[in-house]
Amino acid sequence: MVEEATATADQIENHLEYLATALPSRTLDNESGKRRFAVYVSMLIGHSDKALAHMSRAACKSLDWFPTVKQCLDLIGEYCAPETVRDATLRICGSFAQDAYAQWLANVRAGQPLGDVPESWLRMAVEAGPVRRLADGSFVSRALFVGPTMERKFQSAMVAAGAMEESE
Repeated sequence: MVEEATATADQIENHLEYLATALPSRTLDNESGKRRFAVYVSMLIGHSDKALAHMSRAACKSLDWFPTVKQCLDLIGEYCAPETVRDATLRICGSFAQDAYAQWLANVRAGQPLGDVPESWLRMAVEAGPVRRLADGSFVSRALFVGPTMERKFQSAMVAAGAMEESE
């Protein structure tokens, strides 16, 4: 998400004038109008100019009357800042790392050796089950420690006991 600069009071005023031009509202005397404007500015301060522009456009598209402060804040809440190059890079790298971890974990479950992977992967695999941490702090694949064919041995024992039919 892009860090956008906070809108100035003048920018907020421009957006409110845009809304007042496009959408009807009840008529207020000068003093009430100034107080209303002050309330809107105090509630909308802290948001970016782009978020306020989104609010103005969305209000004109979806509302029949000048929006309340709550409606303005709801429309601003729908605004999504454009993704930066840095954010896109982090998202892509994170996705790549997750895919690589998932592939490595599948290989470990299939009986492949652990290989040279980050210790955090090994700790996560201990929690997931296919890796065991030994008393000396080293890690070992349960498939290699116990044997990758334990399920097949169990099925063979069940077939021999007559509890299930042999499958192809």
